[in-house]
Amino acid sequence: MQQDKVAILIKVASLEFEKISNPYFAKYELTAAQYKILKYLYAEPTGTARVTDFEKYYSMTHPTTLGLLDYLEKKGFIERVDNPNDGRGKLVALTDKANEMRDILLSLGESIEDELTKTLTKKEKEQLVALLLKLLNRG
Repeated sequence: MQQDKVAILIKVASLEFEKISNPYFAKYELTAAQYKILKYLYAEPTGTARVTDFEKYYSMTHPTTLGLLDYLEKKGFIERVDNPNDGRGKLVALTDKANEMRDILLSLGESIEDELTKTLTKKEKEQLVALLLKLLNRG
């Protein structure tokens, strides 16, 4: 049976990414989902974010997000710090360990994406990104 529905193909592509990437990230005691959190923080100029930022950006539930953060905190990649703009809230911040691994992990992420998209030309990859951004109302 051929699958030609966008939602199914996106889910299959996501699962394929995890299948390809998880063995690489396992060397660093991470999963692809946990790496996404670090990658988000690496892109933030302050290296911090609110829990709701991850939930909105990745369309994750609150319990899923908290589970990822708990693991990353236990492994020493992140810490929760007081939010200077909200006395009741906390920010998620990168630790020295995470910052020391920044270049390694980002390079690994790029290598995995290259492997996942190796059958696409540069133009096809650009088109795919543009279409996905449009689909998500982000482009």
